[in-house]
Amino acid sequence: MEGCWHNEHFFTRIGVFQEYLLSVLEQKKHKVDVPTPEIRAHSLYFDLSAYGIDAVKEPRSSSQTSFKPGFHLKIYGTFRHRYMALACTSVDSKMLRFLRHTANSSIMKNIFHQSFNAYKTDIEPRVSELTLHSMQCSRRLFEIMLSHRRISAAYIEGDNVAVTVEGEAARMLNFDTGCGVNLGMRGLESLGQFIYKTATAQDQNDVFEALSAKIQHSRQVAETFRQTGLAASMFE
Repeated sequence: MEGCWHNEHFFTRIGVFQEYLLSVLEQKKHKVDVPTPEIRAHSLYFDLSAYGIDAVKEPRSSSQTSFKPGFHLKIYGTFRHRYMALACTSVDSKMLRFLRHTANSSIMKNIFHQSFNAYKTDIEPRVSELTLHSMQCSRRLFEIMLSHRRISAAYIEGDNVAVTVEGEAARMLNFDTGCGVNLGMRGLESLGQFIYKTATAQDQNDVFEALSAKIQHSRQVAETFRQTGLAASMFE
């Protein structure tokens, strides 16, 4: 790309830079990575008898009657970049204890490997032993946790400035459901009202009222996801 040197600075003339960007876009338009419809599967059971774990289905406890038994699988992303999420309800079973504490990382990789081949679309190639090395996944089963800030908005009195945090700075899930952006957008729903109330505040009491409402909404977003978010994104 053509460049110029002037006043001890290197720069590119705007016309040349535009031509460069257009050429890049022209090259990339033939490599569009289009999102694909997600694939969901429920009530999955895995045969781990080779590892000494009985594959017999264990009955659901009465506290888990609102969810389907077994594992829940989601395949999403694009044909170039495929993602998988595997989750189950928290029950005390021999299989889950084994998957949570095993030091053999190949077990989870084999589970994802077999799950993808069983539920992939017909036009996708199977994952083989030759391509298995390119698959990345968690080494063992882990507990899904949502962490969030108790205080997500504050007022700096000396500077007369109100601040708020959103997105992963406000709440973070240690599990990728494929719907993470939705959780972040929920937190932004009250931002417009917060800005309006702080901008039109007559005194500090009005500012504190706006802060309180913003913090309450942030907590409600986390609580709503805790109650129904995982079920809607994985178990249904």
